[in-house]
Formats: sequence, structure tokens, C-alpha cells
Amino acid sequence: MKILFYGYGNHAKRIKKYLDEYILIPKSYCFINHNQEKINNKDCFKTIEESLNTFKNFSCAFITSPNAYHLEHLKKCLKNNIPYVYVEKPAFGIEEYFKSYNFSKNNLNFLQVGYQYNYSKPINDLKKIIETNSNGNLLRLDIFFGKGISFKESFRNEWRSKQKEAIAETLGCHLLNTCIFLLGEKGIKSIYTKIKKSSENGFYDTYHACGLTRKAEMFSLTASWGSPLEQKITAYFSDLVWESDMQQIFKSFPRDCFDENGYFIKPSTSVEVSEEIGIKPSISSFIDKVLSKKKYQFEFNNSSLTSELLLKNIY
Repeated sequence: MKILFYGYGNHAKRIKKYLDEYILIPKSYCFINHNQEKINNKDCFKTIEESLNTFKNFSCAFITSPNAYHLEHLKKCLKNNIPYVYVEKPAFGIEEYFKSYNFSKNNLNFLQVGYQYNYSKPINDLKKIIETNSNGNLLRLDIFFGKGISFKESFRNEWRSKQKEAIAETLGCHLLNTCIFLLGEKGIKSIYTKIKKSSENGFYDTYHACGLTRKAEMFSLTASWGSPLEQKITAYFSDLVWESDMQQIFKSFPRDCFDENGYFIKPSTSVEVSEEIGIKPSISSFIDKVLSKKKYQFEFNNSSLTSELLLKNIY
């Protein structure tokens, strides 16, 4: 099995590490990266054309290059008949490109946009609770991801510190996409977004989005590089408070709990160990399709709508 990577940053390394564990058959890797100094590897090339002299063909490709190059590198994969392609988020323009694409020109069997949270069991379980109203109506959805990397000494020299929209395109897009996945692609009625510049470090390090669905459910999303590490999803229902910190799930219900005087009291909370909310379910789903060698319906994961809403109102 021959696997191509466009780019070799930290996320690509995480994917490769998991592939080493998950794929049991013989495999080899090829990396397309303009900066050869980053990879001390004989299987690294500057172009895919150069790599084909050695590898001849590829079983699949992971596009983990900078956001602006996703579509360009996808076209390279299509041109060279790579049958399975995984494009890292936010995948700007990918879904729109395929609306007018002539599929008779290549052998593409499957494409997946890498919004990984759509594949996790806890998020899918929460989606079922929302869709079935099994614990009452959804009132509000809050998602907060804090990762204080903007206070690292090395951050000042990173590409993320130079672009105002970087926090939205790298971390904020995950929160917005998860919100769309949970509430439905046609569910959002209004949205307001903002990127905040920190008065402490001078970087644009926090992305906010809030709005209402067509059912008047409220959502509030915050992605920040200027906050201590915390990843939390909380859904408030009329008969349940559901909360996940990516390690455990907390469920507090029912609402009608009273003391001996008839006053409301806080309901009991059950605690469950949370299944993996990370890249593993997403990558496993993709690789299983690669190994099957069959055709599948593409999984764009609402990438087009996410891109449309992501930077709305921020300027």
C-alpha cells in the first residue's frame, strides 16, 4: 500500500503515526513538501511528478498542506488518478469544484473532507438526542476550545501569528462544522462572527460565533489560542444538560427534581468515560474504504457551508 502526503506538518505526522498502528499490511509513505529540510527522508519530493518516478502510483492521498493549496493539490491527485483522497479542513472550494467536474476523466472512488468530529461516537450520540427529542427540546449549544499557544515564545515566528483569519480557519472551523453537523445544514437562521485581537499578546487569537437556528435554538462557539487548554461541548435541553470534556460525558437530568418542601433541586449527574474524540475515527473510516477498493458517496462534511459562514461578518 503506497500512501501520499501533501505537506508534512504536525497534523500529517499525527495521521502517519496512527496509520502505522492501524494498517497491518505492508505500506510505504511518500511526502510532497517544498521544504526538504523539514524531512530527513529519502521518500520526500518537491512535486508529485518527481515522486512518480519512484512510486509509480498511489493507493490514497492525504492533503495536509496549507489551506490555500488544498484545491491545487487535489487537482494534482485527480490528474494522477489517485483513487482515494482525504483533504484536510477547511478545504476551501473543494465541494464547489466537484459540482461541475467531469468524473469520466479519472478513477476517483472516494473523497473525504477531514472534519474529524463528525465521526466520533459521542458527537453522533448527541446528534441523536437532538434529532429524536429524547430528552426534550434543545435550548442552547455551547462549544469552547481553548489552547493557549499564542503565549508560547515560538508562536511569534509561526505563520499562524501573521494572519488574522488563522484562528478561524484552523480551530474555529472545527467548532462551526460540528455545530452545523449537530443542528443540521439547513438549521442555522442567523450567525454573527468576530475575531478578537488580544491586548496581552497583540495577536488575533480568539474566534467567536453565535446565532440562532430556525427553531430558535441558540448556539455559542469560541475557539481561542489565548486561553488555558480546555475542550468542552455543552448542550442544554429542556430535560437534560449534556456535557463533554473530551474525556468524560456528564448527563444531568431530569428537570423535575424537588425537595421535601417542593422546591427545585439540582438533578443527579451520571458520568461516562468518553470514547475517542480525535482523528482516529475519521482516519479509520477513510482507510477502511481505501482497503475495500470500492466506490463511495463523497463525504464533504458540509465544508462549503462551513467555509461560507466561517468568516462572515468579521471584517
